[in-house]
Amino acid sequence: MASIVSSLPINFALLNQTINRYISIVLLFFGIIGNILNILVFTRKIFRNNICVTYFLASTIFDFLALIIGLIPRSLNGFNIDPSQNSTILCKLKFFITYFTGYTAAWFIGFACVERYLTSSTDVNTRRLITMKRARLSMIFVILFGFLAFGEQFYCIDINQNLFGASQSCYQLRLNIQCQIADSLMQFLFEILAPTLMMIVFGSLTLRNVRRKHRRINIIQTANRPPSAATSSNGIPIPIPQQPINNIIGQNKQPLPKEVSRVAQKREAQLVLILFIQIAAFTIASFPLGVYKLYSVATIYEPKSILRVSIENTLFNLFVICLFLNNTIKFYIYTLCGTVFRQELMKLFYFVKITNLLNN
Repeated sequence: MASIVSSLPINFALLNQTINRYISIVLLFFGIIGNILNILVFTRKIFRNNICVTYFLASTIFDFLALIIGLIPRSLNGFNIDPSQNSTILCKLKFFITYFTGYTAAWFIGFACVERYLTSSTDVNTRRLITMKRARLSMIFVILFGFLAFGEQFYCIDINQNLFGASQSCYQLRLNIQCQIADSLMQFLFEILAPTLMMIVFGSLTLRNVRRKHRRINIIQTANRPPSAATSSNGIPIPIPQQPINNIIGQNKQPLPKEVSRVAQKREAQLVLILFIQIAAFTIASFPLGVYKLYSVATIYEPKSILRVSIENTLFNLFVICLFLNNTIKFYIYTLCGTVFRQELMKLFYFVKITNLLNN
């Protein structure tokens, strides 16, 4: 096999080692810092009773685990010192935890989209469907289902698989086609396709709800705006004294000051912006691996040359690293698009600075 691989025009094994060595380290550096800061911000008092932030916090914790378990061995593999390539137990655990944490983090963001859709509804009964208790039950359900969906890896993953063009022995059983199909489909369906559809569908419904709410507020404000002047019989304008009038909504006759309305609209627009940037980032990072998984299942019975298999394994390696972008960039999305998040982050830095000054 060594002579066959050495005859290839490109040293794919060295190329994959280089990718694992450098790209994984960069993602680890930014991902660990970002996720730690996310956890520190989301556990602040202002966010403790916010259901959406609870989903974000849970997703961040699993993002952190995915980076630690998934990228550290991959970085070590770039230096040929990955212990999971020689230990059956470590190999199976690495694959299971990496798939499981990526799946869980994605589903929690999907449920955050559901929560945003429900809370953006103008119907009171719809908003009451989401509670903290139900949010926690949904997270427990996702975790339990993940054990069932990815439990097959304790049988279908093992060492000594020796992929062409990749310095990796820990992978799907090469001689068990059923395992390869099952493992590829489980990841495609439950870690990529289902969360993506969930985010897109409920993100679109949230946008529809926000637009309806904006139209409703504009109609109410227009209906309650008093005329500025009247006209006499000879055409001379007669000024009408302005009286303080509160805007009202619905049958409860609750006041809606213009400034409060502007703040609410700005907050909702910010929320929708974060939502769609997250959906776009997840879709872009997950799409290549999803397509590859479908391709690998569709061509599993085709005879392939050593060169073709080596190229496919290299592309697979790149696509897996792209998938880890989902676990890395959320902090930077929240920081760029979330004013409240930035404010709490600055308060956190200010608190640390004051504490250091007092200690000194």
